[in-house]
Amino acid sequence: MWIAPPVSLDQFSHEILGVTEGTQVDGIVHHMFTCGDCVPLFHCDIADAEPVMPEALASCHVWRCMHNRAALLEMPEDPWQIVIAAAHAQGKPFWGSMRFNDGHPPEYGPRSRFGVEHPECFIGDDCAAGIHAPGPDGVVPPCRHLNFALPVVREHRKALIAGLCSRYEVDGFEWDFTRDNCHNFTKADAGNGVAILNDYMREIRKLLDDIAEQRGRPLGFGVRVPGTLEVCKETGLDVETWIREGLVNMLTPTVYYDTTCELPYRTFVELARGTATKIYGNVSEGVGPGRFRPPPREAVRAGVANAWRDGVDGVNIFNFHHHIVDNRIDDMVLYSECGDPATVARKDKLYMVAGVAVPSQSRFFGMDYETWHPRQVPVDVPKGDGPGVMVRVPISDDIEAARRDRVLASIVLRLDLLNMTGHEKLRLLVNGKEVLINSAKWGASKQYPFNWNGMHGDMEATFDLTGGDWIQEGDNEVNLILLERPDDIAPPFTLYTVRLEINYNILPM
Repeated sequence: MWIAPPVSLDQFSHEILGVTEGTQVDGIVHHMFTCGDCVPLFHCDIADAEPVMPEALASCHVWRCMHNRAALLEMPEDPWQIVIAAAHAQGKPFWGSMRFNDGHPPEYGPRSRFGVEHPECFIGDDCAAGIHAPGPDGVVPPCRHLNFALPVVREHRKALIAGLCSRYEVDGFEWDFTRDNCHNFTKADAGNGVAILNDYMREIRKLLDDIAEQRGRPLGFGVRVPGTLEVCKETGLDVETWIREGLVNMLTPTVYYDTTCELPYRTFVELARGTATKIYGNVSEGVGPGRFRPPPREAVRAGVANAWRDGVDGVNIFNFHHHIVDNRIDDMVLYSECGDPATVARKDKLYMVAGVAVPSQSRFFGMDYETWHPRQVPVDVPKGDGPGVMVRVPISDDIEAARRDRVLASIVLRLDLLNMTGHEKLRLLVNGKEVLINSAKWGASKQYPFNWNGMHGDMEATFDLTGGDWIQEGDNEVNLILLERPDDIAPPFTLYTVRLEINYNILPM
């Protein structure tokens, strides 16, 4: 999607394998279809899957992608077979991947012949999901997602999976249910959605097993799902049945679009204990946490460390594209740190509790999006003697050991507070212990998107907690209490983000 066409075989191979060679990365999961309408990026004999090319493509992004797709298909040897063989030579399994029901518009991918010739297969105005993204004019268009209650839709996607897994020596297939969850059925069909998806999962499992039997070696089945078991249930993804029946070999609970350190992987780990399903942690995306673009590597480390602490079987790095596009070579160090809890342990981290990373994205519009995890902030702080607001910050670092070994450089707590008049009286407790408010350093918040040099009273309070015993390994409670505030100010006093930085010396100091 980024290389100027025509992509060469060397460029193609380097894009997939080059940046991971010699790192801790021990497997590749590669999306092998376009966004939106699932056009294969490989040779495929299914006529319905071919792209319907408009006179002019909708974006440079798609223009490069489709011209590079053409270059791949014209190569004398199949480049996918070459790259998959090269991955195997490095000892890395290679899985093909597809987004289950992606609704990206034409700016992200072309329409397939199936999509153009079967408008009746799309949900349109009858989607069971309550959230849809308005267009630039504010008008909500019909839902772009396929109706999986229709057998023709399920058969079409099944044929694409069979074509991929039969043609190539892939080691598994992954479905990404987070793109886009909840838009799979009409209102009339939603009541049967769980049963339909469960039967479909069994059908795909059998398909993969049949292909594996013909090849004489196993073929894995993986899924990406929302980051909490509760949200999976609420949105019709019966992961408990999938695990219990052995339908999936790999399950990756994840965020929708940003970076987090809060996902409760332990719930999934306990659910999968004693089964054939491995749980992978996924904490990194192209944005966040909060207003960071892209996520700092310290934030990725923090989320990964918490995932390992929860007992995951591995870590999945997803949508790490900003780092590649911008050639942020320093961030590539994460490929050599995140694959083992020992190598991420004493590295600088940012444990950050934040709201949705892209609040301006139209699909959110003040409504909970079903593939995210519940957010603790932003939260308005009520005035009074207590209890104020409490935010839980999970920490995986062994603070006591780091202090004992004299490698702990600093512990810094930052609170982003909105609508400060300067006449607030505050109280701050961390794990029940007082942190003096007058010890804070104050500055304009860079996390709130509309701050304009602090004129709106959106401030950052910084506390140096290095010398005390406030922070501990495990869950930490940050308790903010608003004792006094002027009554003649309309906007609420809001805790916007909580940032806890833990920094290390390389050598004992």
